[in-house]
Amino acid sequence: MNNQLEVLCERMVDCESCDLYRERTQVVFGEGSMKPKVMIIGEAPGEEEDKRGIPFVGKAGDKLDKILNYVGLSREEIYITNSVLCRPPNNRNPNSEELSSCRWRLQLQIQILRPELIIVLGRVAMQQLGDKPIKGALSQFFPENIDGDWLNYETKGHKAKVLVSYHPSYLLRSPERGYKTVLPHWKQVKRWLENE
Repeated sequence: MNNQLEVLCERMVDCESCDLYRERTQVVFGEGSMKPKVMIIGEAPGEEEDKRGIPFVGKAGDKLDKILNYVGLSREEIYITNSVLCRPPNNRNPNSEELSSCRWRLQLQIQILRPELIIVLGRVAMQQLGDKPIKGALSQFFPENIDGDWLNYETKGHKAKVLVSYHPSYLLRSPERGYKTVLPHWKQVKRWLENE
Protein backbone atom coordinates (compact mmCIF):
# COMPACT_ATOMS: atom_id res chain seq x y z
CA MET A 1 0.00 0.00 0.00
CA ASN A 2 1.11 3.56 -0.69
CA ASN A 3 2.66 5.03 2.51
CA GLN A 4 0.33 8.04 2.57
CA LEU A 5 -2.69 5.83 1.97
CA GLU A 6 -1.54 3.41 4.66
CA VAL A 7 -1.28 6.24 7.19
CA LEU A 8 -4.76 7.45 6.21
CA CYS A 9 -6.17 3.92 6.48
CA GLU A 10 -4.66 3.47 9.95
CA ARG A 11 -6.11 6.81 10.99
CA MET A 12 -9.58 5.86 9.76
CA VAL A 13 -9.73 2.47 11.53
CA ASP A 14 -10.76 4.14 14.79
CA CYS A 15 -12.69 7.04 13.26
CA GLU A 16 -15.54 8.37 15.38
CA SER A 17 -16.21 11.58 13.47
CA CYS A 18 -19.90 10.72 12.96
CA ASP A 19 -22.42 8.39 14.57
CA LEU A 20 -21.94 5.62 11.99
CA TYR A 21 -19.05 4.24 14.06
CA ARG A 22 -21.50 3.13 16.78
CA GLU A 23 -22.97 0.24 14.76
CA ARG A 24 -20.24 -0.70 12.30
CA THR A 25 -18.37 -3.97 12.48
CA GLN A 26 -15.35 -2.36 10.84
CA VAL A 27 -14.29 0.49 8.59
CA VAL A 28 -14.42 -0.39 4.88
CA PHE A 29 -11.54 1.73 3.60
CA GLY A 30 -11.05 0.81 -0.05
CA GLU A 31 -8.84 -1.45 -2.11
CA GLY A 32 -7.07 -1.85 -5.40
CA SER A 33 -4.17 -0.44 -7.36
CA MET A 34 -1.97 2.23 -5.81
CA LYS A 35 -1.54 3.77 -9.28
CA PRO A 36 -5.02 3.44 -10.78
CA LYS A 37 -6.13 5.01 -14.02
CA VAL A 38 -9.69 4.45 -12.80
CA MET A 39 -11.21 5.03 -9.37
CA ILE A 40 -14.74 3.90 -8.54
CA ILE A 41 -16.76 5.59 -5.81
CA GLY A 42 -19.84 3.84 -4.49
CA GLU A 43 -22.38 4.99 -1.95
CA ALA A 44 -21.83 3.23 1.40
CA PRO A 45 -20.80 -0.20 2.67
CA GLY A 46 -23.61 -2.74 2.95
CA GLU A 47 -23.96 -5.64 5.33
CA GLU A 48 -21.54 -7.95 3.52
CA GLU A 49 -18.95 -5.18 3.09
CA ASP A 50 -19.21 -4.36 6.79
CA LYS A 51 -18.56 -8.01 7.69
CA ARG A 52 -15.63 -8.49 5.33
CA GLY A 53 -14.07 -5.01 5.27
CA ILE A 54 -14.00 -4.94 1.46
CA PRO A 55 -16.01 -2.57 -0.77
CA PHE A 56 -18.40 -3.93 -3.38
CA VAL A 57 -18.81 -7.55 -2.36
CA GLY A 58 -22.03 -9.53 -2.47
CA LYS A 59 -24.50 -9.36 -5.37
CA ALA A 60 -23.77 -5.75 -6.31
CA GLY A 61 -20.05 -6.51 -6.19
CA ASP A 62 -20.52 -9.52 -8.48
CA LYS A 63 -22.42 -7.30 -10.92
CA LEU A 64 -19.65 -4.69 -10.81
CA ASP A 65 -17.03 -7.39 -11.47
CA LYS A 66 -18.94 -8.45 -14.61
CA ILE A 67 -19.12 -4.84 -15.78
CA LEU A 68 -15.40 -4.37 -15.17
CA ASN A 69 -14.68 -7.55 -17.10
CA TYR A 70 -16.76 -6.18 -20.00
CA VAL A 71 -14.63 -3.02 -20.21
CA GLY A 72 -11.39 -4.99 -19.80
CA LEU A 73 -10.53 -4.11 -16.21
CA SER A 74 -9.95 -6.11 -13.05
CA ARG A 75 -10.22 -5.01 -9.43
CA GLU A 76 -6.44 -5.16 -9.17
CA GLU A 77 -6.10 -2.44 -11.86
CA ILE A 78 -8.52 0.08 -10.32
CA TYR A 79 -9.22 1.52 -6.89
CA ILE A 80 -12.64 1.12 -5.26
CA THR A 81 -13.99 3.04 -2.28
CA ASN A 82 -17.26 4.49 -1.01
CA SER A 83 -18.63 7.91 -0.09
CA VAL A 84 -18.52 6.93 3.57
CA LEU A 85 -16.45 4.21 5.17
CA CYS A 86 -18.98 2.84 7.66
CA ARG A 87 -22.26 1.05 7.06
CA PRO A 88 -25.36 3.12 7.80
CA PRO A 89 -27.93 1.22 9.89
CA ASN A 90 -30.34 -0.91 7.83
CA ASN A 91 -28.45 0.09 4.66
CA ARG A 92 -30.05 3.54 4.62
CA ASN A 93 -28.34 6.34 2.70
CA PRO A 94 -25.78 8.33 4.69
CA ASN A 95 -27.13 11.68 5.85
CA SER A 96 -25.53 15.06 5.15
CA GLU A 97 -23.61 15.11 8.47
CA GLU A 98 -22.15 11.66 7.79
CA LEU A 99 -21.18 12.62 4.25
CA SER A 100 -19.59 15.84 5.45
CA SER A 101 -17.57 13.97 8.10
CA CYS A 102 -16.07 11.65 5.47
CA ARG A 103 -15.64 14.09 2.56
CA TRP A 104 -12.08 15.17 3.44
CA ARG A 105 -11.00 11.51 3.44
CA LEU A 106 -12.35 10.89 -0.05
CA GLN A 107 -10.68 14.04 -1.35
CA LEU A 108 -7.39 12.94 0.20
CA GLN A 109 -7.66 9.47 -1.35
CA ILE A 110 -8.13 11.11 -4.76
CA GLN A 111 -5.16 13.43 -4.16
CA ILE A 112 -2.94 10.50 -3.17
CA LEU A 113 -4.05 8.07 -5.91
CA ARG A 114 -4.41 10.66 -8.74
CA PRO A 115 -6.79 8.64 -10.96
CA GLU A 116 -7.37 9.84 -14.51
CA LEU A 117 -11.02 8.78 -14.47
CA ILE A 118 -13.42 8.70 -11.52
CA ILE A 119 -16.56 6.63 -11.97
CA VAL A 120 -19.30 7.71 -9.60
CA LEU A 121 -21.96 5.08 -8.91
CA GLY A 122 -25.21 6.46 -7.54
CA ARG A 123 -26.74 9.65 -6.24
CA VAL A 124 -25.02 9.60 -2.83
CA ALA A 125 -21.58 9.20 -4.44
CA MET A 126 -22.26 12.11 -6.79
CA GLN A 127 -23.44 14.25 -3.90
CA GLN A 128 -20.25 13.43 -1.98
CA LEU A 129 -17.95 14.19 -4.89
CA GLY A 130 -19.83 17.39 -5.78
CA ASP A 131 -19.94 18.58 -2.15
CA LYS A 132 -23.61 19.63 -2.35
CA PRO A 133 -27.07 18.08 -2.39
CA ILE A 134 -28.37 17.05 -5.79
CA LYS A 135 -31.53 18.72 -6.99
CA GLY A 136 -33.39 16.71 -9.61
CA ALA A 137 -32.62 13.32 -11.09
CA LEU A 138 -29.16 11.74 -11.10
CA SER A 139 -29.56 11.32 -14.87
CA GLN A 140 -28.83 15.04 -15.34
CA PHE A 141 -25.16 14.10 -14.79
CA PHE A 142 -25.12 11.14 -17.19
CA PRO A 143 -22.75 11.53 -20.17
CA GLU A 144 -25.63 11.83 -22.64
CA ASN A 145 -27.07 14.79 -20.70
CA ILE A 146 -24.00 16.99 -20.29
CA ASP A 147 -21.98 19.18 -22.63
CA GLY A 148 -18.91 17.29 -23.80
CA ASP A 149 -18.05 13.70 -23.04
CA TRP A 150 -17.10 14.03 -19.37
CA LEU A 151 -17.62 15.97 -16.20
CA ASN A 152 -14.42 17.18 -14.54
CA TYR A 153 -13.19 17.12 -10.95
CA GLU A 154 -10.27 19.00 -9.46
CA THR A 155 -8.71 18.83 -6.00
CA LYS A 156 -5.38 20.35 -4.96
CA GLY A 157 -4.17 20.68 -8.54
CA HIS A 158 -5.16 17.18 -9.64
CA LYS A 159 -7.73 17.00 -12.44
CA ALA A 160 -9.73 13.92 -13.36
CA LYS A 161 -12.50 13.08 -15.77
CA VAL A 162 -15.75 11.96 -14.12
CA LEU A 163 -18.41 9.59 -15.36
CA VAL A 164 -21.68 9.25 -13.43
CA SER A 165 -23.87 6.16 -13.64
CA TYR A 166 -26.27 4.13 -11.57
CA HIS A 167 -25.06 1.85 -8.79
CA PRO A 168 -24.88 -1.85 -9.77
CA SER A 169 -27.71 -2.59 -7.31
CA TYR A 170 -30.01 -0.72 -9.72
CA LEU A 171 -29.22 -3.37 -12.33
CA LEU A 172 -30.26 -6.04 -9.85
CA ARG A 173 -33.59 -4.33 -9.18
CA SER A 174 -34.41 -3.30 -12.77
CA PRO A 175 -32.22 -5.40 -15.10
CA GLU A 176 -33.75 -4.56 -18.49
CA ARG A 177 -34.22 -0.86 -17.85
CA GLY A 178 -30.90 -0.63 -16.00
CA TYR A 179 -28.82 -2.20 -18.76
CA LYS A 180 -30.41 0.02 -21.38
CA THR A 181 -29.44 3.07 -19.32
CA VAL A 182 -25.96 2.14 -18.09
CA LEU A 183 -24.52 0.17 -21.02
CA PRO A 184 -23.72 3.36 -23.02
CA HIS A 185 -21.85 4.72 -19.98
CA TRP A 186 -19.62 1.67 -19.72
CA LYS A 187 -19.12 1.62 -23.50
CA GLN A 188 -17.76 5.15 -23.14
CA VAL A 189 -15.36 3.95 -20.43
CA LYS A 190 -14.28 1.06 -22.68
CA ARG A 191 -13.60 3.42 -25.61
CA TRP A 192 -11.62 5.75 -23.35
CA LEU A 193 -9.49 2.88 -22.07
CA GLU A 194 -8.84 1.61 -25.61
CA ASN A 195 -7.68 5.06 -26.70
CA GLU A 196 -5.40 5.70 -23.72
